This record gives sequence, structure tokens and C-alpha cells, in this order.
Amino acid sequence: MSTSHNPLLPPELFDEAIDHLWDDPHALQACSLTCRSWLPSSRLHLFRTVRLRNAEDCTSFTSLLDQSPIITRCVRKLTLNADYAGVDSDDRAVEDDGWVNSSSEVLKRLSRVSTLALSRMRWNFLEEDTKKAFRKVFRTVKTLFLFEVRFYASEDVLEFLSAFTELSELYFHGVSWSYESSTFTPPLALTAPHPTDPSLFSTTASFPSSASMANSSSSQDSEHVNLTYLFLDPRSSPTLVTEWLLNHHSEQQKLRTIQLCWREIENTKPLGDLLQASGSALERLQIEFPSGLSEEALHQNQLTLAHNTGLRSLHFGGLDGSLAQSRTLLTSHLFPWVSLMLSQVRSPLLREVTFELELPDVDHLPLIDWVSIDRELSRREFEGLVVRFYVNVEERGFDGLPFGGGEDLEQHVRREIEEGLKGFMTRGVLRISCI
Repeated sequence: MSTSHNPLLPPELFDEAIDHLWDDPHALQACSLTCRSWLPSSRLHLFRTVRLRNAEDCTSFTSLLDQSPIITRCVRKLTLNADYAGVDSDDRAVEDDGWVNSSSEVLKRLSRVSTLALSRMRWNFLEEDTKKAFRKVFRTVKTLFLFEVRFYASEDVLEFLSAFTELSELYFHGVSWSYESSTFTPPLALTAPHPTDPSLFSTTASFPSSASMANSSSSQDSEHVNLTYLFLDPRSSPTLVTEWLLNHHSEQQKLRTIQLCWREIENTKPLGDLLQASGSALERLQIEFPSGLSEEALHQNQLTLAHNTGLRSLHFGGLDGSLAQSRTLLTSHLFPWVSLMLSQVRSPLLREVTFELELPDVDHLPLIDWVSIDRELSRREFEGLVVRFYVNVEERGFDGLPFGGGEDLEQHVRREIEEGLKGFMTRGVLRISCI
């Protein structure tokens, strides 16, 4: 008598194999059609990330959910990506975001979205039913990406952010608002065309500062914010978000990464307060001052890193030697805040320091305060530190003539930096790249 055996593998092995196909939609589709037991794992990856770009996408996905409601449980990352329809008479980009209201039926069904990305849309243009559906999704979001999202007023930004009760990572790219807020109510509905047009509103209203609105938001909402990652790009005013964080600060808030471009030169105190509040939890700091720093900020030591004793990585970006703001009246050296901030580092865990230099010519290299920088980087507690320089420099000197001298540009840049950091090179690792 003969018997036949159909060898079976544990289902966990099939699931693990399918997991390795997470970024291959064609393979996942094939797996989902292979057998019933492969469908759940395939479906989980196929619908983990959903991107809606127009009304047709919303309609199609709504129909799919009607047929298979279980798909709503798979969606973890949701992107709504509007586009621009052109420019108006003031040469301002006009968002083609009217279709976003058609996403409300999709939003109402989603309950497990952990990452949300919104692009090129106007929050105050949305219908109230759509906003309500969005707020339901906000409750579970841990990572938020905002790209060129516009609000009517600063109060709208604060109200929007306060709806994310589980938020841990925040990315601000080109977020803007037209007015600082007040208790003034616009006479026209915000769903009217171009609600941010100043001609539609009274010009006699009083508009308090973003800081006062952040304080007001804090008094109205006792929820704490527990961010671990903060990114603010050059086009997003950093003060409002920074003060909102400070006014919702708790002992549980542990910002581990801060990456921002601070362009409000006369108001650096909120940034200093945020660094202090982050304390030893802060591990990575990437900072850029495109407008330089004021004499007051340097004199009053507003940006101390002494409290960040867990700092592991420090990145100075946007060091542009062609800007007048790269110097102060206190010194003729370029970027005096760099050596000052380095002198305040008290973290024994620091492993990496990065400098991004953009110089109009090679003759600007000696204008950097290499003596002070070398002194700080050569401290005994920084033994083994890795220092990286990314240098973008024109191949010419002060006289405007092409660079020469018997060595190529990269060799010259490397020699200048190595000579400036002789002390550090005996203790750490120096890496230089010309870009």
C-alpha cells in the first residue's frame, strides 16, 4: 500500500517570505492571488501605504473599501498630495485642492493611521465635515508630514497641532499662515475663494503675537506633547511651533532629534528655552542660522548646549560666508556662534560634529576662527570624535581670478582645514569633502 504526503510548511514561514516583498506591489498582488492563506499578509503590505492625489483616487478607494471593509485595518500611512493649478495675479501658487473634500468618506473609515502626510492644501478651505473626518484620523497619528500647507491664521495652526494627541514626530516643510490670530471673526466664510486675501477682511482688527496665541492654546488644552523628532525647514516660521512645544512641555517630553533652520534673528530665546527643556534626552541637533545671530543672543548666551549632556551628534548647516550676517561686530571671524556653541557642549557622548560650509572663494577659509574651533574639538573628553566638513567653494580668490597655486581646489581646502585643526587631528578623525 502506498501513501502520498503533501509536505506543509508552517504558515509563519510564508508570512515571513511575503514580508520581504513589502516594497514590490506586483509580487504582492501575485501572492494575494495564489491562495487564501497568503491573502492577509499580502493585503497588509499592499494597503499599508495609501496615496490619494485627486477625486478619482478617492472614489476608487472608497469603492474598494465598500467591497472589502477589512482593508481599512491595513492602512498605516496615508498621504493626500494636492498639486498646484498655476499662479494668481500676485504670482502666488494656487492650490488645486478642492478634491480633498471628497476624501471624507475614506477618512471616516480609517482608525489605524500612524503616519499622515499632507501636501499643498489649504486647511481653512476644507468643509467642516472633512475637517471632522480628519480630526478622527489625527487621534492615532504618531508621525506628521506637512508640506506647503496653508492656514488662515496662527491660531488655526495651534488648533490643528493640538488635535494630534499621540504625535511623536513632526516635519514642517513650507507651512505658512497669513495672519497672526485674534478673537476677531472674519465677516466672510473661510470657504469663500481666497480667504487669505487681505481685502476680504477688516484691517482694523487687533492681531496679537504668535507667542500669546501659543500661551492661549496651552491654557485651553492641558494635553502634553511628547515629541521625539522635530524638523522645521527655512520656509516655516519656527517660533510658533517652538513656543507651542514649550507651553505643552512635560517631564515625559523627550525630544531626541531637533533639525531646524532658525531665521528669526531677533528672537532666539525660544530656541534656547527648547534646548534647555530638551535636556539630556537630546541626542542629535542639526541647526542652521541663515540670517546669522544677533549680538544680544551671543552676549546673553541664549543658545547654550550645557544642558544637553546626552548629545551624540551636532550638525552646523548653512554656514554661508558670502552673507554679511555671518559676522558680528564683536569679531571679524566668520560664524562666531560656532565656536561659542562648541565651547558649551558638556556631553561625554558626543561622537560626531558636522560643518556645511558655503564660501564664495577659497580666501574665506582663513577667516574662520580655526584656533577656537580646534581648541574646543581637541578637548580630552572628545577623544575619538569624528568631524566632517562638507565644503562648497568657488574656484577663485578674493581678486576674482581662478584659483591656482600648483594644487587642485580640494587639496587646497583640505590643507587649510588640516592646518587649522592640527590639535584635533591628534585626537580625532577628520573627514573633508568638496561638493
